[in-house]
Amino acid sequence: MTVAANPVPRAPWRLWRSPYLWLATIHLLGDAVVVLTSGLLVLFTVAVALLAWPLAYIGIPLSVGANRFVYTVAGWELARARITRGQQIQPLVPPLPTGSRITDARQAITDQGLWRQFLYYVLLLPLAITWVMLIVVAWSIPPVLIVLPAYYSQFAAAQAQLGPFVIDTVTKASVVAAIAALFLLLASPWLIRAASALDAELARSLLGRSETGALAERVSQLVTSRQQVVDSVEAERRRMERDLHDGAQQRLVSLAMTLGRAKNRLGDKEPDVRTLIEEAHSEAMQAIAEIRDLTRGLHPPVLTDRGLDAALSAVAARSPVPVRLSVDVQPRPSLTLESIAYFVVTEALANVAKHAQAAQAEVQVTRAGDVLRVEVRDDGQGGADPAKGSGLRGLADRVAGVDGRLTVDSPLGGGTTLIAEVPCGS
Repeated sequence: MTVAANPVPRAPWRLWRSPYLWLATIHLLGDAVVVLTSGLLVLFTVAVALLAWPLAYIGIPLSVGANRFVYTVAGWELARARITRGQQIQPLVPPLPTGSRITDARQAITDQGLWRQFLYYVLLLPLAITWVMLIVVAWSIPPVLIVLPAYYSQFAAAQAQLGPFVIDTVTKASVVAAIAALFLLLASPWLIRAASALDAELARSLLGRSETGALAERVSQLVTSRQQVVDSVEAERRRMERDLHDGAQQRLVSLAMTLGRAKNRLGDKEPDVRTLIEEAHSEAMQAIAEIRDLTRGLHPPVLTDRGLDAALSAVAARSPVPVRLSVDVQPRPSLTLESIAYFVVTEALANVAKHAQAAQAEVQVTRAGDVLRVEVRDDGQGGADPAKGSGLRGLADRVAGVDGRLTVDSPLGGGTTLIAEVPCGS
């Protein structure tokens, strides 16, 4: 975000106590120094970039280096604005390297930010001259005129010439001094304030990013960070699935096999002990089934290994409601989007089995360009409302987490159609 310079206080009795008034004066005087130093460096650097670009191996790094140098010099100017008038400006961002030397050199020359910064220093030259003249008018001439009654009589013929006016009496000199004092007290700070505001606007418009651009970049950063969070969550789900499958589940399988062997060896002896072993074996088998269902709910291994078609075929086969399945998702989307599509289908079919009283269901998963579309239909009683069910709300939130959209059409007695669409990139 760009923060404008602190304004000079409007109240006359506060004008002269404002540190910004003097810092702004220093900044405006510094513009002349900047023009003679940084400005000349920028002009020379841009000339080098233009002349060097056609010179193959020598010109390409010179052009790219010149572009970076101009951004560095502009950064110094932004730092000066921040120190002297408290103006925070988001700096322009140089073009990112592409890996191609020729493309990088072309980017360096055609970079809009480079030419905006170049234009700033070009326009600063006449403005710096104007600021010096204005500072002389604001701070130098009024004090000289204020003491005019004390020295005008020392000039030739005991009079002073101010343009068309001749000052040859104490009264006239006193009037001029009073006008100069009022000008110094009231007008001079306002002149500096107006000049500083114009100078600040020039820096903001040419050296800084626009509010729209800064917000767009922030949105892009948030989208990227959100996608990273979603991907990391899905990766953690897959890790938990692997740990449960390869760790706890395998140990329980080994325990169940050991209990089975112990039961067989015991035979008909010790019926009480055999009963305990059978109960333990049954509990172990139930725990294995629960862990298998849990890992399937976290992230089924078949989804990673063979994709949506195989994973959803297994879901359709387990469904108590007959399901017609169609999957066409070439090229294959990311694992994160596959996982979202999988859970949309599994949750939708679970709802069909629990609430819809449907005779059959249909699932279509397709990819059209950059959109992955999941559609689940049933011929049940309808009446599904995402606002009343945590399952559908959870699906909507999960789809929205990747900029997707979930719609549910479920009139009473007319079946339910659930459609999820998520962007999947190229």
